[in-house]
Amino acid sequence: MGKIDYKAWSSSKTAKAKLNPKIFAAKTVGELFSLVSRIWPKRTYLIFAPTGEQFSYFEFHLYSMKIGEALRNLGLEKGDRLALFMKNSPDYLACILACAKLGAIQVPANWYYKEKELQYILSNSESKILICDDDLLKIAENIRNSVPTLKAIVPTSELRMKAGKTTGRLRGVRVSPKDPFAIIYTSGTTGMPKGAVLSHHSYVLSAKAIALWPVEDMESDYTCLPLFHINAQIYSSLGMMAAGKTLILSDRFSPQRFWEEIRKYKATAFNALGSLMQLLYSIPPSPSDRDHSAKYVIVGGTPKELWESFESRFGVTVLEGYSQTEDPLPFLNYPSKDGRVVGSFGIPAFWDLGHEAKVIGEDGKEVKPGEKGELIRKSPCTMLGYWKDEEKTRETVVNGWLYSGDVVTRDERGFTFFVERKKFIIRRAGENIAAWEVEAVIKTHPSVKDCAVIPVPDPIRGEEVKAIILPNEKAKKIDPKDIVKHVGKELAYFKVPRFIEIVPSLPYTPTGRIKKHELITKERELKNHGWDRDREYPDWKEEIKK
Repeated sequence: MGKIDYKAWSSSKTAKAKLNPKIFAAKTVGELFSLVSRIWPKRTYLIFAPTGEQFSYFEFHLYSMKIGEALRNLGLEKGDRLALFMKNSPDYLACILACAKLGAIQVPANWYYKEKELQYILSNSESKILICDDDLLKIAENIRNSVPTLKAIVPTSELRMKAGKTTGRLRGVRVSPKDPFAIIYTSGTTGMPKGAVLSHHSYVLSAKAIALWPVEDMESDYTCLPLFHINAQIYSSLGMMAAGKTLILSDRFSPQRFWEEIRKYKATAFNALGSLMQLLYSIPPSPSDRDHSAKYVIVGGTPKELWESFESRFGVTVLEGYSQTEDPLPFLNYPSKDGRVVGSFGIPAFWDLGHEAKVIGEDGKEVKPGEKGELIRKSPCTMLGYWKDEEKTRETVVNGWLYSGDVVTRDERGFTFFVERKKFIIRRAGENIAAWEVEAVIKTHPSVKDCAVIPVPDPIRGEEVKAIILPNEKAKKIDPKDIVKHVGKELAYFKVPRFIEIVPSLPYTPTGRIKKHELITKERELKNHGWDRDREYPDWKEEIKK
């Protein structure tokens, strides 16, 4: 084997040679969608796995235009924000693509959110219309009066009915590649979630990067990842669109249905996160582990130890990458086993279009290969900024360089390896959880004086949430179950601490800050992290609903 030219492979020229020339020239999401519906009108674009419903490119374009016409009739115009509080479905994807034609800005919200969390997203984004699943309508209605800009709450069943009465002859508006297309909220380390504003150009160029991987062997991509994150929106939905392939969409991850749906619809690739791969691998081996059509798993955050064992057991090739909500143009590892670097998330895609990366130390200077430092990036897909937060934007993007908050190392070829997060964000099963947000709720409990919420290692989900609680002087005893119920009534289920420890004291700095790094280091050495919600309180979710 000759020496691999990684620079040639990761250039935009490689992707351009593999994609339809007209498709590669598309600059906005609406333009891309219109082109593919004309180039491959009869080719299957979408299969919704739970129901088997299928759409050709032409059919889904028409359906999205009907949804768009219904939204326009509701008063949605260019620049307006459309909030989406829905589970994965064809309707969800149609709403996203309708926004592309209308010049509106989609604001996806996590469907596990409680009222307080949803209210913040809608108020901060100044959303005009909210589309929500019928079974989530009660949550939406309870906050209607606290969002002044909200003009309508429309259940998906009503939206479908309204769309059915339209012609689908939606006249799009003029949209620039630099126009905002999405506000994606990401957990803040010291404040409320921040809305990263992404442009049409950011979406389309990031989707084209999928062509650096072997799309010629990918007839279809299966994803059960949520459409409220960029992974499912960009790499699966638009990535398959740019390649003229088929998207197989599931409503959610189900261990029972995962391989069954891949087999049924003959998916040749599937998207995952490191935690999802760990969960799949934790299921006892079966003779049917290789009885499927998938050749590739497109993933981010795979532990090095899992790569080859996962490939060997399930007969797939791991395609590892990295991106951020604030900049979705990915890093990609080389797709062939004879040239990839196991454990690395790769090198910047489309370096020839200005995608650069550095690893810097505390002094702001680049570190040597193999040394740890913060990853900073500059790319044509960097967010336009945080919505209504110029101060945080200036802190995060300095002179065009996006400061990731991720500590990494890099070898002499530029292949990058994740080490840890610099900030206090807990990464549980693909969800970013701000420790301060959970702490703020715990501190409102009448028996709590102070607390520290930290990540602890978990073999399945990557990390779990632990709360270390200092009772106040009046508290005789704190029942961990009360803390679980207290948090669960205010925050989404995945933010509720699994492990709880009641302590007589906490370590503080001279300025009164809790020494979290000290607590985290200690927990990494422990196998038992204290009171375990899943073992001691297995029916906690049902209790909270009462």
